[in-house]
Amino acid sequence: MLNDCGKTVLKAASVLLGVILVLLFAGCGGDGSSEKKAADCGELPALEYSRNLKLGKLCGEDVAEIRSIVGHDTLVKRFWLQKDLHAPLKRVVPLSSAQVGYMLRLGLRDRIVGVGEGKYLVDSTLYAQVAAGQVAEVGNGLELSLEKLVALKPELVMSFATGGGLDDYERINSLGLPLMLTSEWQEESALAKAEWIKLFGAIFGVESLADSIFEQSKIAYNAARDPSPSARNDTLSSFVSRLSSKSCPRVLAGMSYGGVWYAPGGNSFTAHLIKDAGGCYLWASDTSRELKFTLEQIMMVADSADVWVNPGMFSTPQELLAAEPRIKHIRAFREKRVCQNDGRKGPGGGNDFFESAVVYPAEMLTNLSFCIQNATNGADSTRKEFEWYHNIFIF
Repeated sequence: MLNDCGKTVLKAASVLLGVILVLLFAGCGGDGSSEKKAADCGELPALEYSRNLKLGKLCGEDVAEIRSIVGHDTLVKRFWLQKDLHAPLKRVVPLSSAQVGYMLRLGLRDRIVGVGEGKYLVDSTLYAQVAAGQVAEVGNGLELSLEKLVALKPELVMSFATGGGLDDYERINSLGLPLMLTSEWQEESALAKAEWIKLFGAIFGVESLADSIFEQSKIAYNAARDPSPSARNDTLSSFVSRLSSKSCPRVLAGMSYGGVWYAPGGNSFTAHLIKDAGGCYLWASDTSRELKFTLEQIMMVADSADVWVNPGMFSTPQELLAAEPRIKHIRAFREKRVCQNDGRKGPGGGNDFFESAVVYPAEMLTNLSFCIQNATNGADSTRKEFEWYHNIFIF
């Protein structure tokens, strides 16, 4: 039993703990009042595809809720778009390629006052603006310049968190600038990623445009994925007919680093995209997001794969062999059936797959489908319109 002194100390400790928790959960630019008000007003409805984003009205006000997996933790942050962000926004610093992609798709280039690293930009106009000093370059991760960021006086800084040592959101948060972490990259399907355009529509005051773009993208994506006559349209009908008449090519994905083969799990974005593109992923029945194997384990199943997709960060057969000479024994490599997603690059070598493909899901799906299906027929040097995905043995 505690005496009066002990009870007093315990009570004080409880109060202190409560204060600490409030401060912790009020991170990322908020003071906790918005979260409390949102809780009092109920829950936001789920979107059609996204698992990490919610949008809607609470107590008559526009609210966005973003869920991010950071290491072993789950962060959930609610933003009152008018009260917290003073939307529609005019001056924003997007630090990821996808955030730039959403803004460009909505015609919002003039709202970008700063970016992370200009060399990764693919949009030629924005790249030139950064090179000319018209749009600031503030850096990413450990190279982020807090001084440059503050000097821009942004209405919002957009970043992301992986749980790794290069995360910059805690440093940004220490400045007191409005901060939003997006987690579209953690979504498990192309349409879930594409649906994030609605968030950008909401915070920039172009909701109708964002909704229209997404609806068109959804119709086109489902038409490309579904071979039934009712799902076809004039631009995709010949492709869908050809795709539905073929067998399902077996697909290997991933690459070896330091003797460990990292592959997307069966519940990952890549696995779902391969399935929608008409491929049969080797580990489609797996329920995780990432898998690890020894190279020896891969060699045991590699001959059953018709096509190899997403071979790490490597762009050419020579780069792959230099990184891991033993991949020459993989059947898909021997038979020149390797599809990589870096067919579109910016002036500085940035990969457009991470910038614009996210907002063109139907085109991305059709692109991968063509690459998989043509790869199974051998490398055809006359076919070079693969856009993001291309056979590395062709160009």
